[in-house]
Amino acid sequence: MKKESNSLRAVLFAFAANLAIAIIKYVVSVISGSTAMLAEAIHSLADTTNQVFLLIGRKRSRKEADEIHSFGYGKEEYFWGFLVAVLLFFLGGCYSIYEGIHKFLHPEPIEKYIYIFIVIGCALILEYKSFTVAFREFRKTSTKSLFQSLKDSTDTNLFVILIEDFSALTGLTIVLISTLLSLINPFFDIVGTFLVGCLLIVMSYFLANELRKLMIGENIPRPVRNEVRAIVKKHSVVNHINNIRSMYIGNNNFILLISVDVNDNADGATIERMTENIKDEITRNYSNARYIYIDVKNSGA
Repeated sequence: MKKESNSLRAVLFAFAANLAIAIIKYVVSVISGSTAMLAEAIHSLADTTNQVFLLIGRKRSRKEADEIHSFGYGKEEYFWGFLVAVLLFFLGGCYSIYEGIHKFLHPEPIEKYIYIFIVIGCALILEYKSFTVAFREFRKTSTKSLFQSLKDSTDTNLFVILIEDFSALTGLTIVLISTLLSLINPFFDIVGTFLVGCLLIVMSYFLANELRKLMIGENIPRPVRNEVRAIVKKHSVVNHINNIRSMYIGNNNFILLISVDVNDNADGATIERMTENIKDEITRNYSNARYIYIDVKNSGA
């Protein structure tokens, strides 16, 4: 059974870290005139706003089911995560590229390099700490390779934070290298700004694509379906499993629909006992199987 992650802790830590980093980066970008640092300030501001959106999505997704939304509001977290990907990452990337073009057309000298390097060093430490907090919580839910775990993950909060922290660490590395090179030629500061903008756009596409699949209804992983199939097959009254269908509905919960053929001589009490046993065993192994429906057909019908 998967362990539960404390995604709220990761979100709040990332919010505090990114807000502090955004303010410091912006002040230093004004003092030094570095557009690469300004691009990074925009990046951190976007990350800070991301956490606000994630907190809104987290709260709204936990509303109880009602007559209109009988399966609850869990998919709200996918919607708010999608806004993060499209509005903030993509627009932040475009703005960074715009700043690079503006600096190329109207070049200005970079000053006070020492402040830039101090901020980069502090930001790298804070972003790395934020990444490790999110990564530790994320690893409670999956032991697969990181890339595969990210593709399989349905915990929007941790998924988005890991992506943004990874892109932040990568962006800071780009700015560090481009700033060092700008000591030789200021043009490299413009190159760094462009690269940070491109990084944000690439991350935007990756996030949006993964969340799109969850919004339209993604199946549970094949290994989980195989385990559910094994649980059902253990019951001798089951002749054949017609199909197993599922869909994530937010907060890592999913709906499970199982269609089976049973023996001709199976009576109502036997069938009822079988279905209850299957549901109990599935929920013991997968507490996030929120709704389980078993459609029973007589194989002789």
